[in-house]
Amino acid sequence: NPSNPNPFIVRRNKLSMVSVASIALLPICTVIGDYQWITFTVMNLAFFAITAIEADRYLYFIENNNRMYEVFALKKKQRDESVERKIIYEDLTRREIEVALSILSNLSYRNIAKDLFIAESTVSKHASNIFKKTGVKNRREFLKRFRKKK
Repeated sequence: NPSNPNPFIVRRNKLSMVSVASIALLPICTVIGDYQWITFTVMNLAFFAITAIEADRYLYFIENNNRMYEVFALKKKQRDESVERKIIYEDLTRREIEVALSILSNLSYRNIAKDLFIAESTVSKHASNIFKKTGVKNRREFLKRFRKKK
């Protein structure tokens, strides 16, 4: 989705396409002939793309540490204690984290589903789980509570 305001998802989608295309080219390289340098280059490109996806994901989470803290923190007491700020990873799954960050980017469930290659009903279910785990009742409350204060 080119109109997606979340650059992390845009980069991840592009690198995923490079990786899948590289792996799909392997049978074609085999049919062309025994050119190992082509085959190895294509295969290495796929591995480099996958590595770049994971490195980008890690850097994105580091950059958005403060926003993620607010998504993960479940108790108001934990949010208010600046000395003891900790990210609570075990309460939300990786997919729920992605959905939560997309919701905070103000994307609709339909666009989130398109970007994450899942059904809209699955996004709705993830959102419901996120709301339960974070102690809010709906999307509006979630945005009000966790949106970055300016």
